[in-house]
Amino acid sequence: MKLFFSIAANALILFLIAYFVPEVVAVGGWKLYLVWGVVLGLLNAFVRPVLKIFGFPFVIMTFGLFILVINGIILALLEKIIAALNVSGIEFSTGGFVNFAIAVVIFTVFNTIYGVFFKK
Repeated sequence: MKLFFSIAANALILFLIAYFVPEVVAVGGWKLYLVWGVVLGLLNAFVRPVLKIFGFPFVIMTFGLFILVINGIILALLEKIIAALNVSGIEFSTGGFVNFAIAVVIFTVFNTIYGVFFKK
């Protein structure tokens, strides 16, 4: 049940990014949200802890703002992995640095909200 809720929360975050950032291309409907949720869940489970361990000194020095960089790395990896999976009918791209930065901020805000209220 926890895995399903995590995938659904990640899919909702993608929907909100695609909704609030006009240049983000998110094509694929429910298949995109399912693939996004699964891949993001795997990245959060395996890559994020490693990045947090190596980035811990920077997180301390920047009073937590380095988390934006970590989330940017996760989002960039997610975009590359979805492109590399080459699933028919699925496309996700942020469309430029400014849109990527806005998407990272939205991703960070909603991921933090999810982490504070729903993870134990």
